[in-house]
Amino acid sequence: MAPPAPPTVADRIERELERAILAGEYPPGAHINENAVASRLGVSRAPVREACRLLQRSGLVRIVRNQGAYVHALSLPEIIELFDVRACLGRLAGQQAAASIDRSTLQQLAALITTMDETSRAADAERYIELNIEFHATLYAATGNRRLALLDEQMGKELRIYRRHGLEFGGGLAMSNEEHRGLLAAIERGDCEAAGARLEKHIQSGRDRFIRAMSATGRLVLADHAPSSPSQRKA
Repeated sequence: MAPPAPPTVADRIERELERAILAGEYPPGAHINENAVASRLGVSRAPVREACRLLQRSGLVRIVRNQGAYVHALSLPEIIELFDVRACLGRLAGQQAAASIDRSTLQQLAALITTMDETSRAADAERYIELNIEFHATLYAATGNRRLALLDEQMGKELRIYRRHGLEFGGGLAMSNEEHRGLLAAIERGDCEAAGARLEKHIQSGRDRFIRAMSATGRLVLADHAPSSPSQRKA
């Protein structure tokens, strides 16, 4: 098997822009100024433009003709649709993880839950989100279903810039981790049906926490809209 091709300049820019988007440095709907990015990274505009096209394929960016690239902003119904699809796939992931997980991975998931408990008590949402991503990635890897893991990873990226509101609101960190604990117990027992139901419910609960947080805090999620003139674009 041939070794993978080394990353191109566009690949490296794609990773940097993805990191910045997921970290909230570019909020939903923000214009990605190609000239500014090229200048900051010391490259030409061409690989920046190519990186934006790559991010468009992953759902994080949309490109508007004659206007440029924007961080993809989802409407509330679109966010709920993503949660619902992810929850259905989560049932399958829970079932498959319970059927095939090994002892080493169970120990790794248990250790992550312990660390997330500590992080939750410290109200460190940033760290909790990092650990939560690792927990889910580890669990999905344990299914042995690579396509399922990739689908969940992609949907998780699209939702990540919004999910913080649900996790931070109303004790969401502690509730989320209690759900992890129940899920892990079902997987450890080898109870495929219970594990599938637990993971599906966990994702649905995340959706519901998000909706409650949006309602309580008055935050609005707007669908993508292209500025009508250059003067309206966000630099």
